[in-house]
Formats: sequence, C-alpha cells, structure tokens
Amino acid sequence: MPHPSPPRLANRFGTALLAAGLSLHLVPLAASTAMAEPLKATYRVFVGGVTALDVDATLEVTGDRYRIAVSAVTGGTIGRLFTWKTDSQSDGRRQGEGLKPASHRQSSQFRGEPRTVTLTYGPQGDVSAAVTPPPETDDREPVPPALQRGTLDPLSAVLDLLFAVGASQHCDRSLPVFDGRRRYDMVFTEVGRRIVDPSRYSVFSGVAQQCRVTYKPVAGYGKSGPTGRFWQRSGPADRPPVDLWLAPVAAGYPPLPVRLETDSDFGSVVVHLAGVTPPAADRRSDAAQPPR
Repeated sequence: MPHPSPPRLANRFGTALLAAGLSLHLVPLAASTAMAEPLKATYRVFVGGVTALDVDATLEVTGDRYRIAVSAVTGGTIGRLFTWKTDSQSDGRRQGEGLKPASHRQSSQFRGEPRTVTLTYGPQGDVSAAVTPPPETDDREPVPPALQRGTLDPLSAVLDLLFAVGASQHCDRSLPVFDGRRRYDMVFTEVGRRIVDPSRYSVFSGVAQQCRVTYKPVAGYGKSGPTGRFWQRSGPADRPPVDLWLAPVAAGYPPLPVRLETDSDFGSVVVHLAGVTPPAADRRSDAAQPPR
C-alpha cells in the first residue's frame, strides 16, 4: 500500500495536530501566569497502523507572553524510507480574551527542497508573509492581503481556542487561520466527555473532553483539485473531520491533547501522547504506561 510523502503527511498533521491538536489547555491561564519551566510533550503518529511521525511540542508562558515550538520527524517504517523534519514556532501575547501573534516560523526540507514560511504581524492585524517556494509554484493562487488580515497562525489559533475552552468548558468555536499558503477557518464542535482506554502507546487513560475539528477552505487552495493526498480526499471541503481528546496530564499544568483520530486515503490516523515533562499526574493509569 502506498504511503503519503512526509511533507504532505506532516503538512496535514500540522493543520490537525499542530493547529488542531497541539493545543495546550482546557483551563484558562491568567495573564500574569509564569510557568516555572516549559511544558514539553511528545507524540507518536500512526497511519494505517504504521509509525509515521514523532512530534515534540513545547509551551512557554511568561506573564502575558507565549511561545509554542513544535518539531516533527519521520519515524518507524516511514523514517527508514524517508528522512525528513519540520520545525515550527509561534510567539505572541495574550490580549483581552484572545491571542495576538507576533511571529510564526515554519521550515522543512525534503529531497533537497527547502520549504519555509515566515509570518510577521502588525499592530492592526495585517500580516507580512515570506514563503519559499512562493504559492504560485504550488499551483495555487496567493491569498489576498484582505483575507490575511485579522487571522491567526495555526499554533496560535489552537492556543487561542483552548483559552476560550477553559473559560466556557466547551469546544464550540470558529477561528480564521492563515498558514502562509492557505486561508481557512478551523471549526471546533463539542462532542462530550469520553473514556480513553489504556494503550501501551500512551501515557494516559481515563476521562477526556472530546472535540471535533473541521476545516472550511477560504482561499489559497490548488487551482486543480488535489487528489490522493494524506488527510484530503478530492478537495479541501472533503477533508475528514479530526477528533481530539483533551485531559489534564501534568500536575499543576494545563490539560494536553491525549489522543487524536481521523481518516485518510492511506488508512486510519491515530496520534498518542507518548510522554510529558513535568511527569504525568498521579491520575495516570498504570495500564497506560508506554512499552518498555
């Protein structure tokens, strides 16, 4: 069975886990919150039952400032076939009930081709984007500046969502996102509290809050509809929803995504929380310990 190329796989994963999953709260952090040390989490991504990606995420909050850094690298069978890595980072501040990003950077390289995105945000919500290669070379129309204004980068969008979830205790929310190439809305809906069963691949089992994420394409998609891409059927509107489970895992810290599931042309996609620093809270089940 064919497997997706690492850039396509991780770009879809980036939209779903980085932008729909590496969200790091259910409870609000006060603007004056300062964590003693960064919160770090590791995830493993399986596609069709095969290990595809290993992901590291770090959240730092100091006063009203935040920084999220995420790196993903091919692993398992996919990693033996392809060596590929991507790094993303978002910086900004909390302002009122929302987040105001200051910058977002993403870089990757595959088969000698670098791909980079740098987004810089102005005080009135305008966005300056530097993208390599430019959108035109990907057979897509550039997103007009008017549609970029007032948007969030994928990582900041998720963090913004979860501040709101902490205040309202539900997932229902729609956020405008611009990732440098595409403009879309991330639509989150509440599913309810569910049990996550023990797994040898995860450090968590127990009750978690389930949210469903869907995507509404706005601009910047391919002129000729994409086919056969990871996480994407005949076009962006046909992209399957992503189910995300959130729960407290690290004592004294906000809840983390503990599981993510979706579907793809290459089989089911499952993401497990493989580790967390500081150590997981005492509520973790012994049955949920990772394999030795």
